[in-house]
Amino acid sequence: MIALRFGVADVARTRFVISPLDHLMAGSARLGVHHSVGSRSERWWRGARRHVPDRAGRFLDVVNASPVGVPNFMVADLDAVRRQLTDELDALLSVPQQAVEEDVAMFGSGPELPTALARLRDDGTRGLREVSDGAWALFRSCLAPDWPDIRRALETDVAARSRTAARSGIGAMLDSLHPKAVWRDEGVLECTVGALEGSFDLGGRGLELRPNYFLQQGIGLLAGQDRQSLLLHPVGAPAAEPTSRPPAADGLAAVLGPARARVLRAIAGSACSTTELAQRLGVTPPSASAHAAALRAAGLIGTRREGKQVRHTLTDVGHDLLLDNPEPPAAV
Repeated sequence: MIALRFGVADVARTRFVISPLDHLMAGSARLGVHHSVGSRSERWWRGARRHVPDRAGRFLDVVNASPVGVPNFMVADLDAVRRQLTDELDALLSVPQQAVEEDVAMFGSGPELPTALARLRDDGTRGLREVSDGAWALFRSCLAPDWPDIRRALETDVAARSRTAARSGIGAMLDSLHPKAVWRDEGVLECTVGALEGSFDLGGRGLELRPNYFLQQGIGLLAGQDRQSLLLHPVGAPAAEPTSRPPAADGLAAVLGPARARVLRAIAGSACSTTELAQRLGVTPPSASAHAAALRAAGLIGTRREGKQVRHTLTDVGHDLLLDNPEPPAAV
């Protein structure tokens, strides 16, 4: 089990991304190699394989080289949420040779290294170009006719999960992704991915959630220190929300702590000075000032000076965080 640890910035920067390249790899992954392949992928491949062009061979060899998965550089790291395959392939072509060698080395060395990955490592820029060209040819010949319908299914899934986040908080949404992804109120998402074990701090970059139409048997995880971590999950209706939610399930308090969650919500009411904030909370001005300083350092509030006083207001990040984590009803 891998524990993904969320900080304040990670909650605010978690987002959904729809990736054509992810689907091209998942759709062409073979059942005898990758255990996460489901019946939906197999049905699609049976209809598509007679249209596979010869140019796609190099791409298919890399995708199915190892049951462990594909090298990390094959998974595009881009800012855009709505991505085009051309953007993802451009990112693939720009991968430095050192990154290719380091990622391939994770699959072994010498005779144990799959031939397709050894070729990719040794061919440098030419190898990446052939893999990219093969991916484009496979998409145009096989996936492009189905992509509009697949994208609509993905966008419907994202919309449903976004509503869950707005109503019940981001923790409830993350908990609904898959039984192998479990949200804990202390701000941790526990992911069961094979035999992997450990704990990983998202480092303020947040988590990229990638719904996948072809993925059915589990979830996929890529956590990196120099990129935004990502979680692949199947498309499906979010789990039913509980009819009642205990006060302890306050997602904002789980990440910020109860005191600073109260401070952020107090400032959300209207801009206020430190003295006014202390009065709203029933604490001393020095205590209110210390909490405000911590929230300002996290980018959740802004402070401006007006004469001899300072005024605290929410930033856009703070506002979005409150929208995703409404205050739970008081216990009766």
